[in-house]
Order: sequence, then C-alpha cells, then structure tokens
Amino acid sequence: MQNMIEQIPECNVFSDYRVLLVEDDEIMRLSLEDRLNLEQIPVRAVSNTASARQALEEGDIDLVVTDIRLPDGTGIELFGDISLHFPGIPVILMTAYGDVSDAVALVKAGALDYLTKPFDISDFIKKVEHHLSCIADARLILDHTDADSSFKPGSGRLGKSSCMRKIERLVARLGESDSSVLLTGESGVGKEVVATLIHNNSLRADGPMIKVNCAALSSNLIESELFGHEKGAFTGATQQRTGRFEQAQGGTIFLDEIAEVSPDIQVKLLRVLQEREFERVGGTETITLNVRVIAATQAVLEESIKRNEFRSDLYWRLNVIHVEIPPLRERREDIVYLARMFVTELASKSGNSIKGLSKEVEFQLQTMPFPGNVRELKNIIERAVIFCNSPWIGMSDLLPQDSISHDISTTTLRHSIEETERKAISRALSKNNGKINLAADSLGISRKSLWEKMKRYGIEK
Repeated sequence: MQNMIEQIPECNVFSDYRVLLVEDDEIMRLSLEDRLNLEQIPVRAVSNTASARQALEEGDIDLVVTDIRLPDGTGIELFGDISLHFPGIPVILMTAYGDVSDAVALVKAGALDYLTKPFDISDFIKKVEHHLSCIADARLILDHTDADSSFKPGSGRLGKSSCMRKIERLVARLGESDSSVLLTGESGVGKEVVATLIHNNSLRADGPMIKVNCAALSSNLIESELFGHEKGAFTGATQQRTGRFEQAQGGTIFLDEIAEVSPDIQVKLLRVLQEREFERVGGTETITLNVRVIAATQAVLEESIKRNEFRSDLYWRLNVIHVEIPPLRERREDIVYLARMFVTELASKSGNSIKGLSKEVEFQLQTMPFPGNVRELKNIIERAVIFCNSPWIGMSDLLPQDSISHDISTTTLRHSIEETERKAISRALSKNNGKINLAADSLGISRKSLWEKMKRYGIEK
C-alpha cells in the first residue's frame, strides 16, 4: 500500500498553465509532448504554423515553444504574428545550430528564450518550468493591486527579488513591535510604500498614519507643522492648530527626508523620542505622545553626522530598526514584475481594458538604467496606460508619437521621458501661477511628488 501511495504523482504547480508546442518532427513532438504530460504540464502539440495560429485564436495558451523551421512557414513569422496579435504570450524558440543567429535576433526583438538542438529533454523541462514560474509570478500580482491592502510576508508586494522578499519578511516581524524604524535608499525606491506596509501590518493599523515631507516645509513652518501652535503664538496664528504628531496619536508618523530637518528642530525631535511628550508652539500644556515614528532619507546619515549636519543622538533614536532598500538597477528581476503590477493597478483604476505589456516593451524596460528607480518606472507605465489604445502596451505607447523616435535607444527613451516631464511641470506651474497644490492637481500627482520632481529638474516656482 505504501509503495502504491509513493507512485501517485503530486499535482504540478503549473497544471493551470497551457503550453503550445509547435514542432513538425513527429518523433521530437511526441517525445516533448509525452514528457510535458508526465510532468503534468498541460500541452497542445501541433506540427505547423496554421495549426498554431488556430490554437492561439481559440485562447487558453500561456506559453509558446516553437521550432524555427516549419513546413508552412517559419517560427520567425509565427513570432511576428504573436507579437502583433497576441503580444502578451511569451515565446521560446527551438533552433538548429545553424539558425542560432536568427534565434538571438528574435530574443533581442522580444522573444523569451531559445534552445539549441539537440538538447536534453530535462533541460527543456527546466526552461519551460522556469518561464512558467515567471508567468505565475505575474498572475500573483493580480492579488496585490492595492498598496494598502492586507499583507503577507513574502507575498511579492514589493517585488520578486530575494532582497525585497527579505524586506517583506522583516515588515511582518515588525508587526508586534513599536520600535522606531529608519528607511534608507535612493529617491524613488519605495520607502513610503514600505512605511505604509509597516503601519498596516502593525498593532496600530486601525490608527492614523500621518506622512510629513520634511524637505518640503520651510524652516519657519516645520515646528508649527509638526507640533502645532496656540492662537497668538506668532503673527498670523489666528487660531489653535493641531500638529502632525498630535494628529498621529494612536498611529504612526512617517517623517520623509528626515536629513533635511534643521538642527534646532532635530533637538525638539530628540526630546519627543526620548520623553514621548511635547508642547504646541506658544503653549504650556504638555501633551503625552502615543505614536510610532518611521523616518526615511536618501542621504547617508553617517556622513551627515561627520559633517555636523545631523545629530548622532537623534540618529540612534531613529535607527532602532534599519531597513536599506536597494535601487532598482540592483534588482533588475523586479522591473518587469513591478511594471506588470502597475499596469494591472492603473488600468483597473482608470477602467481601462489593457491586458498587459508587449514582450518588446518588457525587453526595453529591462535594459533601462532607471535613475529614478520604482517611481520612474511607475511614471513610465502610467503614461503608457494613458496613451495605449489597444489591449497590449507597445513601444509607441511609452511616449506620444511626436516625442519618440523609431530607433529607440535606452538613453534616448529616458531623456525623452525626462524632457516631456520637465516641460509638463513647467507648463502646469506657469498656468497655476506657481501654486504647488494646483499644479500637482492638474498633473494628477501628489504635492510631494511634484516637489521632488521640481527639485530633480531644478525647476523654480
């Protein structure tokens, strides 16, 4: 009985995904089909391009594996049809040694991968399972379209790379803690997203989360903004104001760009963290604080301390838990994964029927340097969703037609995007007489995002 149980195969994790196998050699086709069936990977095997096109038309195909040489055409022509009519379906090419250059050219044009004949069937299965795993990751994104939704460690909300999954597991562990957290990393890596996940996964999730961009507040306003003020505390204080710390009672306060805070405010923050109490500006009533503090910066605070720009005692109060978020260029496996997530999220919000990204776009995105990190990637996808008029986002959708050349290079695309963005911001500011709030609303972005873009491009009000 025990032996009988051991012989029962487990259900393959890819049993919900169907492979279209296109191979005219009957022995090869049957061998590959039998092995896929043995691995419990659903497969539809055909011998020519006409049957392949019919199978694609009928739908329910997740991955195509095709020979390059076929009796009624070529795998190259079939790939072209798929790119045009079914751009969301990835293609693996099988090729004889003499046709490797064609396969390489197609991979550069957006094909997923290639195998050189003769190959070991085990290697074939490994490659198919690897790419089906990537497809499964993309489908998992559909369960995580809301950045503020319930969160599970290792869920992939932040990315599929090992470093981001590690951060997710740390976020889960912080749920039972009230310790201060310091988030560091380049601009645009997702520090605010991580801060939000920490709050939503904590015992304070039912309380408020108040976000403060310290760099966007002038030095004469930040104290009142953080701690509030009493009526008559200074010229223009016509009524009592509740500060951000007080607004965050019972919840979390997120202090973004903490390195930009002036030395005198650093002293007051230190007292708040040490004593857990404060007074409003111009007031005498001591207010007891019940708030978790999460701070973030793109600066290297250790260097700021050496230059006497940041207090070491405040640093250690904030840096109880340190989370360093790596730049997107160091976790390139997250680029297409996050891009697909953004397409799903943005298309859903706008009521758009876009299904996803073409393979050419995914290939192009993987070659880009992304100095603006995840924020830059999301901006690119947001624009593409707006300009796309078909089910799949193509290369022409990354920018308006009059802003993009037919010979797209990484540098040209990035600079074109930046120039378009810079012009749009300048026009919005001019049209709204330099008023940040109005300009941000007209651009459909937050005040914080607009301020950061202005700083990046050197745009004055």
